[in-house]
Amino acid sequence: MEDDRAPARPASAGRSATADTASLFDPHGGAPALVEIPGDPWTGKTRTLHRLVEDARRRGWSVAHAAAGPPSTTAPLQLFSDAFEEILAERCETVLRHVPVAYRRALGRVFPALDPSAGPDTAPAGGAAPAGLMVPAMRQLIRAVAGPCGLVIALDDVHWADPASYELLEGLVRRPPDARLTIVIAHRDRQSPLRLRGLLASAARARRIELGPLPERELAAFLPDGTPRPLRRSLLDRADGNPGLLLALAASPRAHGGTAPDAPGLAPFTRFLDEFRAVSDDGWLAAQFAAVLGDAFTLQEVRSVTGLPDERLAAAVAELLREDILRPAEPAAHYRFRHSLLRATAYHTTGERWRLAAHTAAAGLIGLPSPCVHTQGRPVPHGTPAADRVRSGLLPRDAFCDLGDAILLYEQRVRTGKALVVAGRPGEALDVLDRTSSPGAGVPLVLRAEAADWRARAQRLLGRYSLAESLLEAVRPEVAGEPEALALIDLARLAAALERGSPPPGGEPTAVRWATGLPDPLARGYAWALLGAQDADEGRTAQAAVRHAQVADLVDGVDDTALVGRLDIVYWLARSLARLERDAEAARHFERGLGIAAAHELDYLVPRFATGLAEVRLRLGRVDLAIEASHRAMRAAARIGGDCLLAEAGAGLARAAWISGDRTAALRAAREAAQRVEAWREPWADRIRLSLLETTFDTGDQELCRELVAAGTVRRAASFPVVSQLPAVAEVLARLEGERRGSATEAGRWATAAEEAAGRLQLPGATGLALLARAHHHRVTDPLRAAVFASSAVVTLTRAGRPLDVVRAHLAVAAAWAGIDSSIARSQLDEARVLLRGRGAHGYLEHAADLASSTPQHSADARLARLSSREQEISVLVSDGYTNQQIARALKLSHKTVETHLGRIFKKLDVGSRAQVATSIGRAARFTDARFTGRRAPLAASDQIA
Repeated sequence: MEDDRAPARPASAGRSATADTASLFDPHGGAPALVEIPGDPWTGKTRTLHRLVEDARRRGWSVAHAAAGPPSTTAPLQLFSDAFEEILAERCETVLRHVPVAYRRALGRVFPALDPSAGPDTAPAGGAAPAGLMVPAMRQLIRAVAGPCGLVIALDDVHWADPASYELLEGLVRRPPDARLTIVIAHRDRQSPLRLRGLLASAARARRIELGPLPERELAAFLPDGTPRPLRRSLLDRADGNPGLLLALAASPRAHGGTAPDAPGLAPFTRFLDEFRAVSDDGWLAAQFAAVLGDAFTLQEVRSVTGLPDERLAAAVAELLREDILRPAEPAAHYRFRHSLLRATAYHTTGERWRLAAHTAAAGLIGLPSPCVHTQGRPVPHGTPAADRVRSGLLPRDAFCDLGDAILLYEQRVRTGKALVVAGRPGEALDVLDRTSSPGAGVPLVLRAEAADWRARAQRLLGRYSLAESLLEAVRPEVAGEPEALALIDLARLAAALERGSPPPGGEPTAVRWATGLPDPLARGYAWALLGAQDADEGRTAQAAVRHAQVADLVDGVDDTALVGRLDIVYWLARSLARLERDAEAARHFERGLGIAAAHELDYLVPRFATGLAEVRLRLGRVDLAIEASHRAMRAAARIGGDCLLAEAGAGLARAAWISGDRTAALRAAREAAQRVEAWREPWADRIRLSLLETTFDTGDQELCRELVAAGTVRRAASFPVVSQLPAVAEVLARLEGERRGSATEAGRWATAAEEAAGRLQLPGATGLALLARAHHHRVTDPLRAAVFASSAVVTLTRAGRPLDVVRAHLAVAAAWAGIDSSIARSQLDEARVLLRGRGAHGYLEHAADLASSTPQHSADARLARLSSREQEISVLVSDGYTNQQIARALKLSHKTVETHLGRIFKKLDVGSRAQVATSIGRAARFTDARFTGRRAPLAASDQIA
């Protein structure tokens, strides 16, 4: 999906400048000769011009005001004819008295009111007066109508003016009349001819009003009250300070990210038809076919489906570029619509049957009737794939089927919907597939199941898993009599549940087991891959490994071409191998699947493959490659547009960016991902929030951390259903509770959950994360025990082949030892640095450096050596919780002597409280109990005095 943001504009004082426009028409001041209001579409140029006109009229100026229309629909000089129509109707006699006879005929050809021979309803003459006469004649006319205060000529949409109007305008600007005159020009500078832009740039006494982006607070005032906060954020972000674009986005249907109810056909987009006012029939045809082709397209692709001759097509595309409907795009020689709303408008100006045929023609299979006035020849077959040109198996084999036949029309809708889903265009796919919800009696059950499957896939791409699952549940009883159709539905239900992160419906469905016996090896492999993914998620590691060994043998035994129609198999295999901690194998399959999806433009799978690849590359310590895959996932997800895909890719990018040392990018990506999931209360959204929690720890974004916790993520994580991910989730939450919130009880609960899940999985990585979770649990209350668990995690995670997790474990060991023995802590930091060498993990390197700087220069034993033997005894008793009176009684000292010793201990250890003594010395003393052979046992509770 193309980026819905308004074109970037430099920040300017334009908005604030408009507050000073009252001074433009001060009768006692020097008004500028020319006022220019340039800008992109919908930025408020017309509103600003109208405000200037109203202000000028209030101050007594005469005003001539008009807007230009497309040159193809207007006569020469009609812009000026319309502008002066009202003022000449009132002052015709005055003008005729003051304008010399030599100029009256020239003016009469443009202004009928000045032609004595013209009747009241006579239109301006068809031909313009000679330029040599028209400019001096207009100067005379302006002197006659200017009045005592002056004349304002306010011209809107001047980018559409005809050549004669440009010539007259240039004459008036370069040789102004002997009268007080201000010309106000509003235009879209992208669409304006060079002649106009050069004139405006070189004009003397000119003022330019830049309409820069509105501040967010002012922009938000345009939104209706009650707009949900996540939608409000999304609209403001996409509008990028453009008020007109904000209103257009807000008024668009919900399916396009707006607030208006979804409605079929063109109705929601009629307000945008005005953007196509200047477009010819050929331009319309090119725009409609371009809308069918997809986000980015080439001239060759449009030529192939429209059948227009080269000259006419080139002129049509040039026209669309000139009108700023299309813009050049990346990669080179590609184009896209200026905004997705314009593409939707062009798309919905056609009928459904034409669109069905057009999507099929995009595959080069059939000829099409033209939706415009032009006829066309049979399209030229394509030699290369296009955005909507998926494998021919998705489209009807009967190229010339009768679309009037109900069953064939139903099949055409299904095939077209599939093509759109595969091309990563779920919104358009649903426009087509939703018409299959009420099939006729003769539609085969398998075809009905196929339609439901692809409707559900489109909803899944948009993150609407509840809707997808309910849709499949509703269709299941209708197709239960056909095993193949039932298997198709049950496989779709299982895939939706696994992606969503919710428990699969009813265990292993019978229909799915039936599918594992199909004669087609790839169909059979798909069922095995889904069942293996279910086993992996639910912790049946051995069973999952057996199933995926069969699937891997099958996938490795076929070439890429054979997998194009069944590429989901490769995704589910790679995903499950990652859950089984076979990261190198998973990366190989993710890379292969991503390559096939990109080569054959199966865009709906690209974000999943790229996100999975980024995750396993990060676990393997390939930070640079993980960032590359994350960016690729973000670009692919942006084209599709679903919150789920964008948030998942964004969370992965945030993590990889922080590890690489780019904290700014990590903060931005994490916040954008959090905004994407803010309105969702789905398991997949909680999974992303939990992923973001770890990044907020490391970036120090306390505000985002509080927002994520306030969303109920931690509470709902107690019933996290995916066993294979529970050790990682529990480790993050143990760290949250132990380090950030100081709750050893809650941290211990999550550590226990991690240990139980790791016990079921019997995988070294899961076990290592459980050990690390237990280290977080003991970090504050018992650093020595935390160090022991973190050290065990180092060994286990090393065996799992997860270098960055090993680094985290080393850092946990160092943090635990920092207050006990700095030499051990520093040795652990050195081990972490060695592992990080050459990996580009600058975030962890900076974390290690921060930890090293905060680690005391002297070990606990070294600090203890500064104390006398009596002071050592007292420090040990302080760490055991003795009060001064108890210490005095235990050591047979006076209370005042104990206080004196404590003052010396505080000074030697550079601490200020008994708690600091207990932390920095007491635990070290207990660890070296052998040094205190005469150490007294703590007093019984009954002997202790508060």
